[in-house]
Amino acid sequence: MKLLVGVDGGGTHTRAVAVALDGTVVGEGRSGPSNHQVVGVDGAVAAVRQAVLAATGGSQADAVGACLAGIDLPEHGELLHTALEETLAARVHVENDIVAALWAAPGDSIGVVSAGTGAAVALRQGGEVRRILALSDYTGPQGGAADIAVMALREAILSAQGGAPPTRLLPRILAMFGLPDHVALARATEGNELPAWQVAMLVAPLCAQLAEEGDEVSRAVLRQVGSALGQTAGRYFASQGLEPGTPVALYGALLQGGPRPYRDAFRRAMRRRFAAGPPPRDRLDASRGAVVFAAEREGLEPDRLRSALRAGA
Repeated sequence: MKLLVGVDGGGTHTRAVAVALDGTVVGEGRSGPSNHQVVGVDGAVAAVRQAVLAATGGSQADAVGACLAGIDLPEHGELLHTALEETLAARVHVENDIVAALWAAPGDSIGVVSAGTGAAVALRQGGEVRRILALSDYTGPQGGAADIAVMALREAILSAQGGAPPTRLLPRILAMFGLPDHVALARATEGNELPAWQVAMLVAPLCAQLAEEGDEVSRAVLRQVGSALGQTAGRYFASQGLEPGTPVALYGALLQGGPRPYRDAFRRAMRRRFAAGPPPRDRLDASRGAVVFAAEREGLEPDRLRSALRAGA
């Protein structure tokens, strides 16, 4: 039995699904972050391997679609391609994680916005894929959990000094990391004591929780970051000539059931720039989109596989 595996790898989690050619899901797996810019090449390869082995149950995969955060230039893909093929002993097709979302959604004209640890904006039109470049903290859209965490930490530290309104963020963050005061927190963020992905994983959910409990600073942080992503996405789709009413699929924990202040601010900001159509109802999750991507690269029938996966969902 031929076995295809799709991997959706981000800055916090990596998810894999193993699928037979008829669309039957064999298994699923999960591991930690696989963004090589965060955890290094060895860390990314180890996370992908763990997720793939869990999905296949130890069976040999024939081909793997590895759609990973941090693959922003051709050399990034080349860097991981060889290492992954050697580790997995399979044909591996490496791309940015936004590709998994694009291949998960049907149709030739579509926009995609994803917001997890980081944020990404892309589109497919006329067989061409275009996306906003995201190489470092200085490029790419603001809008992910890492951005929420950075802004929450900044507001908490400013609040302790009287430079921002009072907020419950500071005592909760200090308790979370076992730190005595805002000075110790500032020092910890200056070095590598607090890894960025860990801060994003812990502080962003805390900000969402406090916003729900009525903390106005937390709500303002979520609104500002969500609005920034909405403005960027709307402006980009309009600039690329997407027709008003084109479907836009939303992926990532923040846009799929994330905190309401963030999601509402995102939608309002995007609508001001671009009149998006409703998201496609028959889209797949991103890991299954990575399987469809692998099928296409293998010269198989991606649309047929997508339909089979949809029918079995």
